[in-house]
Amino acid sequence: MKLAQWRKLCFILPLGQAYAQATIDVTVTYRERIALPPLAELHLQLLDVSRADAAARPLAFQRYLMTGVPLQVALQYDADLIAPEGVYSLAASIWSGHVRIFQSTERYDPVLGSENATSEMILAAVGEADAASPTSPRTTGVEWAITEVAGEPWSNNDPATLIIDDERNFALFGGCNRFIGELFQIDGEISFPANFAGTMMACPDEVERLERRVLDALPRVSSYVCYLTGLVMMDANGVVIMHFAERPA
Repeated sequence: MKLAQWRKLCFILPLGQAYAQATIDVTVTYRERIALPPLAELHLQLLDVSRADAAARPLAFQRYLMTGVPLQVALQYDADLIAPEGVYSLAASIWSGHVRIFQSTERYDPVLGSENATSEMILAAVGEADAASPTSPRTTGVEWAITEVAGEPWSNNDPATLIIDDERNFALFGGCNRFIGELFQIDGEISFPANFAGTMMACPDEVERLERRVLDALPRVSSYVCYLTGLVMMDANGVVIMHFAERPA
């Protein structure tokens, strides 16, 4: 492209063009009396839902660290994109790592174009309709599949699993070997014994590496948060060690 053509293109498509910034104040909460995992995030969108025969069109999206519940945030959007006859809606979800744990399940139509535009949203737990006791998450009698260890996602289709019974006995499949023992668990605190029984099978190198990450992580576990279909274990400083997802029975 010649310099003159490039200058003409830049004139037609100026960079950094200002837009008519507007803000809507949104309060997000949920009904369940459940503590969120550390570093949980709120994902909030403003959608154009004017056309019933077409997918919703995102107009604005922002992420926020969940510092408390309810959480009040300000969502910025371009007011020039708002048409008087348009129909708009808010959608929200709360994530723990790659796991969505709460989401909006009903339509929230914000009042746009006002300096004091506000909206309140109540989210529902993901999988609530299938949960046996949505207000009292349980760790026992559930097969938990590890999805992440120390920030690294599980990299194959045969994840390590953990089952805890009502007597606090645990059965762990590390990806190759199987282990059993008794753990300590009370009021959000949990710890695994220093020594426990297990098989000693020969494993492929990559599987052995993944299993070793799990075994090395267990002694660091100090607390946990259970949120219906998810389980997070943390160290004494509240740093997330392992993420689990419930496997369907």
